[in-house]
Amino acid sequence: MPKVVHIIHESRGGGGMSIALSYFHRYLPHFETVAITGNLGSLPEQLRAQGVRTHALPLDRVRTALFSIPQIAAVLLREKPDLMIIHGQWGGFCGAVAAWLAGIKRVLYFTGMPCFYTDWDLLRIIRNRLVEAITCSIATRVVCLSNAGRYQYLLRRLAPEEKLLHIPNGVDVEAIQPVADKSALRRELHLPVDVPLVVSVGRLEDQKRVDWLVQAWKEVETQCPTAHLVIVGEGRDRGGLEHLARSLNLQRCHFLGAQPAGYRYFQAADAGVITSLFEGHPVALLEAMAAGCPMVGTAADGIPETIVDGVTGVCVPLDVPTAIAEKLILLLQDSVLRENMGRAACERVKKEYALDSVSEQQIRLAQEILVTDASS
Repeated sequence: MPKVVHIIHESRGGGGMSIALSYFHRYLPHFETVAITGNLGSLPEQLRAQGVRTHALPLDRVRTALFSIPQIAAVLLREKPDLMIIHGQWGGFCGAVAAWLAGIKRVLYFTGMPCFYTDWDLLRIIRNRLVEAITCSIATRVVCLSNAGRYQYLLRRLAPEEKLLHIPNGVDVEAIQPVADKSALRRELHLPVDVPLVVSVGRLEDQKRVDWLVQAWKEVETQCPTAHLVIVGEGRDRGGLEHLARSLNLQRCHFLGAQPAGYRYFQAADAGVITSLFEGHPVALLEAMAAGCPMVGTAADGIPETIVDGVTGVCVPLDVPTAIAEKLILLLQDSVLRENMGRAACERVKKEYALDSVSEQQIRLAQEILVTDASS
């Protein structure tokens, strides 16, 4: 059985960790599967519980990750994998360089989100260009989570067209489904019952631009005087966002911090919202749609590729809080529209983004790389 080593630097939560827990054990029937992860969170322990042999290294922070490249290379020299699968910008870069040092020829790179949207200064421009150029040059194939992301790599000529592929994220549609009794679930989650409820789930960081949502909620409270907004997530921006909510005198905007199984809040909601400035292919959006929750989402990268505007949810322009408010009010005031969009969203996820189907695409690609390289 071929041996595959995955590397993902984040072990403390977020989409990367969700992907690792969803996918890695699915490789076990096809490959001898090993993982290299960060060591600050619970990911190593959870992967081991799934039967994935795991090496935990100091990869969670960029600086320590860069200095850990020799340790990664040492693990690879011991493991001698037939294929290396690297995930995300920093896990990808550290894994690619370590694979090159260890003489591993087959490297599959899953890019995550386009890092080029953080080109805020000359240092970042040089850093992002260099990191992606090195990783893409070493990789056998480069997989982008959205067509918009693939375009960014083509635009910058980081890899030839035939080397760049698009495989989206997936979600476990058997585990996440609409619930019949939202009131009971709301009581269990200590959420407001018998009122219109909007939910946002995600990290409270610059990328997610939850400030646009908080600003929009002022108008929603005015037009929908019983509606509540629940913001699930933690991050560096939480204090500033809470201050913004107080300055706007919001009465029904609740910050719950990080919570396990964020998809349950979408199951309990009447509508959901994602207001990212840039994205790869957000898992939270897929979970919301699987839960039958109609979404309002900004037109960033993989979001408009996933939401069918006006059918499964609504897309709005970036940096226009009034548009977010308008669409949320529309959904909250029209129960038939919400139900139809929620049903269509659930059907779309099952058809296009079911985890079994997406993981099969990934595994088939890995097998093709092994076979092609072996015969060449």
